[in-house]
Amino acid sequence: MKKIIIFFLIMSINIVYSQSKIYAFVGKKISVERVKPDDHFYLKYRNVYKVEQVFDNEIKTDTIIFNSYTHMNQIGYSVYDYAIIYLMKNNSGNFIQKRTYYTPIILNKDGKWYGFDRSDETIQDYESITAKNLHIKKNLKTAKIIYPELKKRKYLIKAFYPSLFFNYVNKNSIEIKNLKTAENLYKEKVKEIFSKKN
Repeated sequence: MKKIIIFFLIMSINIVYSQSKIYAFVGKKISVERVKPDDHFYLKYRNVYKVEQVFDNEIKTDTIIFNSYTHMNQIGYSVYDYAIIYLMKNNSGNFIQKRTYYTPIILNKDGKWYGFDRSDETIQDYESITAKNLHIKKNLKTAKIIYPELKKRKYLIKAFYPSLFFNYVNKNSIEIKNLKTAENLYKEKVKEIFSKKN
């Protein structure tokens, strides 16, 4: 009887740990598709991403499939070709995304991934980056579908490619100004997520 109690205690601790641990990776979007929800309270999306870089040894595959759950159509991560995606595990041990935490990743330069955090108000800890202009036509098309209230292209660009980090070139292109390494963005976001949990 003692062994059974200890077994269930260990299993409970593992479930709580996996549900509070953050699993993150830099991923390239393959597909994001709305699917039938498990209940009427959440919208559910099935996501398929190619894993480009991991921050945790738990993600062992080069392609990952996970579900996102959101109250509203909050899938801003799908606008970007690359993003750091932050996952948890559910009771069954499957990766899931709650609250759709993500960080846009824009560039791989010299083997390092770079991105930005839209909530940052200064460019402290950012690097000045020189790179080819980004062509964002298809990204803005996705943004327009997700956020139809942002009708004008200039509002979409402002929302998804803020002027703190990018210069406007033309309606389909932007110039990169300032980006931060994926490692630093990851550390800051994990800290932010855990501060919201406490």
